[in-house]
Amino acid sequence: MNRSVWTDTAKLPEFETLQGDAGTDVLVIGGGLCGVLCAFFLKQAGVDCMLVEGERIGGGITKNTTAKITSQHGLIYEKMIRTMGRERAMLYLRANEEALSSYRELAQRFACDFEERSAFVYSREDRGKIEREVRAVNSLGFPAEFAGELPLPFPVKGAVRFPHQAQFHPLKFLAGITEKLPIYEHTFVENIKGNTAITSRGKIQADKFIVTTHFPFINRHGSYFLKLYQHRSYVLALEQAAKVDGMYVDEARSGLSFRNFEDLLLLGGAGHRTGKKGGGVFSQPQYRKAPAFIEYSGVRSESPHSLHAAMLPYGLCAEVESPGTHLGLSLPRLPV
Repeated sequence: MNRSVWTDTAKLPEFETLQGDAGTDVLVIGGGLCGVLCAFFLKQAGVDCMLVEGERIGGGITKNTTAKITSQHGLIYEKMIRTMGRERAMLYLRANEEALSSYRELAQRFACDFEERSAFVYSREDRGKIEREVRAVNSLGFPAEFAGELPLPFPVKGAVRFPHQAQFHPLKFLAGITEKLPIYEHTFVENIKGNTAITSRGKIQADKFIVTTHFPFINRHGSYFLKLYQHRSYVLALEQAAKVDGMYVDEARSGLSFRNFEDLLLLGGAGHRTGKKGGGVFSQPQYRKAPAFIEYSGVRSESPHSLHAAMLPYGLCAEVESPGTHLGLSLPRLPV
C-alpha cells in the first residue's frame, strides 16, 4: 500500500476552491513546501499574494519526502569548487545554512517535531572521495568531519558528517504555516497568458507569477523537457527497527537513506529514472545483511522528483516566456 507516515500522523487544513475571477499582485502556483514558503514570506513582507493548488496542499513530494533539512546534498562541494569556483560554492553553502536557520526559527512558532541531527553522506567503496569532500567543505569554513564508523547494517569506507542539521514533520509544519494564508485548493492553472492565469474555475489577474509546480507547465521557450528528467525513489517506514541517531544517505545513486521518526526507521532507496526498472535493492550483494536490521515492514511511500543535469536547485526568471513569471525547483533533499 502506498501511504505516507506524514499523512498518517498529521491533519492538514482544507481550503476553498476558487469560484470566479480574482486578482492579486503575486500569484504563487503550487502548494508544496516551496510554494507555501514563498506565499508565507511574501505575506510577512506585506505583499498582496495568493496561492493556488491543483489538488491538496502538500500532496506531492512534500508528503513523501524523508524531511531532512540539510546543506549536505551528496558529495557536491569538491566538484562545485572545481567546476564552478570557490565563491559560488560558498554562496550555495551559505544560502542553505541560512535556510536551515530560518526553519529553526519557524519551528519555534509552528510545532513540527523539529529535531537537530547530524547529517552523513557515506561511501561503501571509496574512502578517498569522502576525505576530499571533507577537505573541500572545511576550506569553505564549515566544520565537516570524517566519520569512520556508522550504526548501519553494512560496513562503509567513511562518511562526511555535517553537524547541527535537522529533521522535521513536513505536514505538521505545513499545517501551522498555512493557517492565515490566502490559499485555494482544487484550483488547477491551465495556462498563463500575459498577466492572466487561466483556471478551470475562473481567471486570476496578477502582476507577477511564481511557479512552484513539480514540473514547470510553462514550456514555450524553456525546453524544460530537455533539461529535466523524472526520478522516482521509495521509502519504507519500519517498526521494530534500529535507532540510527542521525540522517544518512549513500553517495551512490543505488544506495540507501536512513533516519528515524519516533519509533520508526525511514529507509529510502531503490531510486530509478521514471520509466526504467527499479527496486530490488536488497538483492544486491552489499545489502545481504540489511534484512536482519529490519524486523517488520510498516508503511511504504514513493516520491517522484524532477532532476536536472547541474544537480543543483533550479530557480530562474522566465521573462522571455511570460513577463513577471518566476520558476522554482529544488532537489529532493532540499525542501526550501
